[in-house]
This record gives sequence, structure tokens and C-alpha cells, in this order.
Amino acid sequence: MAIATFSLRRATAADAPAMWQVRCDAIRRTCRSHYPVELLERWASTPLPESFGQRIEDEHVVAGMIDSRIVGFASLKASEKLIDAVFVSPDAGRNGLGRQLLAQLEEVAVKLGLQMLRVNASLNAAPFYAAAGYEAMREDIYTTSAGVEIACVRMKKSLVG
Repeated sequence: MAIATFSLRRATAADAPAMWQVRCDAIRRTCRSHYPVELLERWASTPLPESFGQRIEDEHVVAGMIDSRIVGFASLKASEKLIDAVFVSPDAGRNGLGRQLLAQLEEVAVKLGLQMLRVNASLNAAPFYAAAGYEAMREDIYTTSAGVEIACVRMKKSLVG
């Protein structure tokens, strides 16, 4: 398979349905090795929240594109110093898009004067964040906005020298 060429752009509310589909596909296919299927289905089948488009507009959300198709996205809640999401379509995964999306959000965070970022990493994503310099603080439970509880690794990264 040829290495894909990605482009990044600021996401808009109109991107919400495509981004939500990437999220659902990623949960169902890339988390399988770390979570029970029933839990993944509860997590992935959460309907697109009405507020998701507004969250995209209010937060720093970057869309990863191949041509005009959204194949990944990442979200920064700057007020909470939190990487809220990095999702890549399983069909576009393992080609560096996740790293590009995360690096873009880290650049935004530095420009905003943030000195540290946190992430609640899914168990399968913890090695990805560790490779990007995030340090595990502890294992915990993350509760999604729909009330689904998943095991996670709370991680942090210093953005200063």
C-alpha cells in the first residue's frame, strides 16, 4: 500500500457527521484488542450529539484529509489543557496522520501559552501517546459524555524545554 498524503485543516461544524463516523469506525476496529466487544459497541453506537458541531467551533479541532475526505481528527480543550480526542480511520491508520494531528494541536497549545497537556488515553492509544512524549500518571476510568465507562491511562506532557 502506498503511503497516503494527508492535509490538515481547521474543522468546522459541517464536518461533524464525517468526524463522528471516523470516531465510531476507530472505536470498533482499533480498540478491539483492549476492550470487550459489548463495551465497544455501547461506546461506538452513541448517537452524534447535537452539541458536537458547536464543540468543533468552540474548541481547537483539526481534520485530517485525504483529498476531500475526512480520515481523522484531533481536538484540544485549551481551557482544560486536554487533548480531548485523536481519532484516525482504521483504513488510513499507521501512516503518520495521528502523529501529525497531535503535533498540530501541540503547536496550537504552545502558541496559546500552555506549558503542559493531559490526555485520557484509551488502553490501545497509550503507546501512541507515550511515543509522542506523554508520561503515564495512572490507570483510571474515563466516563464518556454518554455515560459509557472505559479503562484509560491518564497521561501528561510538558511543552516547555
